Amino acid sequence: ANLKPGETLLVLGAAGGVGLAAVELGKSMQARVVAAASSEEKVTFAKEHGADSGIVYPRGPFDKQELRALSARFKQACPEGADVIYDAVGGDYAEASLRAIAWEGRYLVIGFPAGIPKLPLNLVLLKACQIVGVFWAAWVEKHPGEFQASARELLELCSRGAIKPVISHRVPLEEGGKAIALLGARSAVGKIVVTVD
Repeated sequence: ANLKPGETLLVLGAAGGVGLAAVELGKSMQARVVAAASSEEKVTFAKEHGADSGIVYPRGPFDKQELRALSARFKQACPEGADVIYDAVGGDYAEASLRAIAWEGRYLVIGFPAGIPKLPLNLVLLKACQIVGVFWAAWVEKHPGEFQASARELLELCSRGAIKPVISHRVPLEEGGKAIALLGARSAVGKIVVTVD
């Protein structure tokens, strides 16, 4: 996404495993990070990991009025617009956040547990923004050299303490259903690790 120092990064799903990584990476790149999550506890958790500010979003789906209200909250949190939006949630949250993107912003499609979004493409035209799909496994396969370089950079950030993987639950393989239930209930923060003895 070519995030630059001083730019604003809006992270949807900021308390999940990939969301927390985005928060920490954004801070390591000297961006202003706005964490968006489904509860005050999750926003607080993201702030403890470096987010500058945060907003709690309600559960979707939304009618038009609720969508406008959520979009207004994203715009209030990012007054100059979000230069980069890291969307690991999808669903109706996608359009609401896209409406808060800055001129020539970059919108990253990371995942869509809330549903595959339907975006009005006139917003892309009006904001001259980019929508980028991030399919990590395919990227690693197609760009192994770049992957190795980025992995080295991530390990360096880990060794300096700039990023710290967060594990909220460890679940034995034979209780794997519990891990899925935690994800389904949206009660997990950070990563859930399934252990094998």
